[in-house]
Amino acid sequence: MKTLRTTLSLSFTAAAAATLVLLGGNAVAAGHHAATAGGDEAAATAVLAQKSGCLACHRGAGKGNGPAYQDVAAKYAGNKADAEALLAKHIIEGTGPDGLGWMQAGKASLPFMPANHVSPADARKLARWVLNTTGEIPDISRLFVTEQITVTGVVKNPLTLDPDALRRFPPQQVGEVPLVCQSGADRGKLENFKGVRLIDILNKAEIVAPGHNDVKKLAIVATASDGYKAVFSWNEIFNSPLGEGVMVFFEKNGKPLGDTDGRIAMVSSKDTRTGPRHVKWLQNIEVKKIAD
Repeated sequence: MKTLRTTLSLSFTAAAAATLVLLGGNAVAAGHHAATAGGDEAAATAVLAQKSGCLACHRGAGKGNGPAYQDVAAKYAGNKADAEALLAKHIIEGTGPDGLGWMQAGKASLPFMPANHVSPADARKLARWVLNTTGEIPDISRLFVTEQITVTGVVKNPLTLDPDALRRFPPQQVGEVPLVCQSGADRGKLENFKGVRLIDILNKAEIVAPGHNDVKKLAIVATASDGYKAVFSWNEIFNSPLGEGVMVFFEKNGKPLGDTDGRIAMVSSKDTRTGPRHVKWLQNIEVKKIAD
């Protein structure tokens, strides 16, 4: 689990919960093996895990930055009552040196889990869910897919943009961007994607900054439907080479983005570590004044 993605409300309807009963039953989406028990509760907890950042580093069965949840469950099998309390504590406070064993055993890429801003009640839910994991976690990306983005805040022209509207901006084609997470771990790469520069979107929205120094007090906050946020200063976007590489993209390999990216995503392609400002399921771009 990585540092908490700021929580944003997401409708989890009965229909969505029903689709995700596959987490505890025999119905399986996209060829995944059913992973956890608990029906609707397990489904809702899977959404909580995504919104809390857990699934950025963990998988159900495969190795990630952290150990597979089924390996954690196997380690504590037969002692779930004590394990639930211990895991909930680790979720809130981080593991510290207690997490080193997973990396030394070759089951994790990072030595420890950081602290997370999760409530005690949610930490208990997540711990219980982890301890019931017996296989890969079915893909829940479809619950976070966004079909359009909004541009709001201190702008003259608020915008609502879907992929067709974005195609009317000057197009940008990018061949390859390595994805490196904040720890330095390799997370693969983005290839052959098409989009538009964030600076062009903001120019169309027209940032309102009447005072000479107002632009120096502005931040641009990109928010995903699962609550993940990436933040840019005005200077990064408009006054440095980095701004040329901040892309809002909607095609990959000549096709619309799939559910794992959402229909619209963002990446700051010139960052040294590109992962922290790679925003899947992009929902909103807000221009905010952060100082008087």
